[in-house]
Amino acid sequence: MTTQTGFRAIARVRWRILLPVLMLALSSFLMVLEKTQQPMIAGRGTGWEEPTRVINCLVNGPGFDLTAWIPIPIPKSLDERLNYDGNRLFGIVVFWFLVGLSVDRRRNKEALDQRHPISAGVMFMFAALFCAFFGIGGLIMSIRNPYMWRVISWHPFQSSETMRLGLEIWLLIFSVYFARRAFVAAKRSLATTA
Repeated sequence: MTTQTGFRAIARVRWRILLPVLMLALSSFLMVLEKTQQPMIAGRGTGWEEPTRVINCLVNGPGFDLTAWIPIPIPKSLDERLNYDGNRLFGIVVFWFLVGLSVDRRRNKEALDQRHPISAGVMFMFAALFCAFFGIGGLIMSIRNPYMWRVISWHPFQSSETMRLGLEIWLLIFSVYFARRAFVAAKRSLATTA
């Protein structure tokens, strides 16, 4: 395979399909592996997690928590094999679909801020403020909790505190991303009206 054909293949990839499929497979594998690690933390009390579950949460960010509390009908035998996290798979797929859709639209020059810059700018600014509010608020609460930092420093991949900190970092990253997109949309709207 030459370099040119490799670049053409990458250009044709539909990220909105590839990312959800890959992350669904990876997350399912981590959930099955998590079931085998359960005896490792048995009897330690609450707040302890299997390392594969923590990694799954850190990799999938908000997608891992997106549908955690929504009762999605999953066959009991499948949900048991996935360590009762099967309902999280829907959120993971939706999250990575949206990320892939954003990549595809920007690559094809069909970004939302190119078609409707004013409404996109308002939407991106609202999303930036929302993510910043919950990211910074959660981070402030985390900083004030000395127990959390002790647990994370001793057992970084075995505590639910790491999962919470990972979500806060994802939210802060998204707040910067959405603020940047809002700024670009504002520049575009000013350029079209001038």
